[in-house]
Amino acid sequence: MTIAPAGSMKKISLDHLTIDPERFIVIKEDSVIALTKTEFLILYLMMSTKGKIQTRADISRFAWGSEVLENPRTIDTHISNIRKKVGKVKERAVISVIKGVGYKLDDVLNG
Repeated sequence: MTIAPAGSMKKISLDHLTIDPERFIVIKEDSVIALTKTEFLILYLMMSTKGKIQTRADISRFAWGSEVLENPRTIDTHISNIRKKVGKVKERAVISVIKGVGYKLDDVLNG
């Protein structure tokens, strides 16, 4: 998956979490959550591919247009920031780690 032109990215709502690329906002239970551009793109990728595991290479390619990062832990930092900002849904983190493989949107979110 590569970065989609802004006009082709669609609004996604899963449970009480909505990501709106047209307005570049994330809303959780009527509260707007401020994310950086990179965090927004990573969360959009995760929400648009719910249930699919995304490798670091997938995330990097979508968010930066390249699989090569100077520090691969950069993705871990962004995921951590997303988790802190978005918080938990139904007492669970929104993004789950699949050890040794990558990340996926937690099954707790239904759409």
